[in-house]
Amino acid sequence: MKLLTCIGLLLILPLAGLTTAAAVQFPPKPDKAHFYVDQATVLKPEDAQVIDKVALALLQEQKVPIITVTIPSLISLQAAHLTIEQYATQLFDHWGLGAKDRNYGILLLVSLGDRKARIELGASWGRDHDGDARYIMDDLIVPAFRRGDYSGGIRVGVESLDKMARGLGLPKPKTSPWSAIIAVVALVTIVGVIISLFKSGRRGWGWALLAGLGVMLFMMMRAAASSRGSGGSFGGGFSGGGGASGSW
Repeated sequence: MKLLTCIGLLLILPLAGLTTAAAVQFPPKPDKAHFYVDQATVLKPEDAQVIDKVALALLQEQKVPIITVTIPSLISLQAAHLTIEQYATQLFDHWGLGAKDRNYGILLLVSLGDRKARIELGASWGRDHDGDARYIMDDLIVPAFRRGDYSGGIRVGVESLDKMARGLGLPKPKTSPWSAIIAVVALVTIVGVIISLFKSGRRGWGWALLAGLGVMLFMMMRAAASSRGSGGSFGGGFSGGGGASGSW
């Protein structure tokens, strides 16, 4: 019986090792004509063309590759046990994105079902652009995703990463058409508050409004601080160049 048990273990252990090693799956590399893998099928043809054009120009002129990957979910690739940061790092290294002597590769990963995204940078970036990556993720990509515009969000993300790689100024987020109206209303309110304070002091409506606005502003600042803390984490892993994550 002991001999049979030992033989069984010898047969099972190698198979278990193979199963573990093959657990996590990765999308195939894009062919030479493209700089994206759209397994989640969210890219519109016109945006895909822009992504290819921008990425090709950056690779030819700066030797910096930008690859965009969309996946249905982490679980669809047997990676449910990984965070978006861990999977992005493993995919980056599995593909060998960038070159050994110029490790400036950039990966934009979007997991549609998990509602998470990651910008992963090659080691040569040296974590010097974490702030830029965070801005691109939080202010440009995620707002578009929240509107349901995944294709547009990816496109603006690639265009912004291109500007980051070239050392150019990053685009500002689009402002709402209501911004001007809100600004005018706010200005009128401020003037009214000042007049009320001069006329009635603490007995007027202006003082009560100021107190209410102060409480509201305090609550908004607390909520914003909380969302920044949970919105994602900086990583690097084996790529070593930092980046930024986002969720929506």
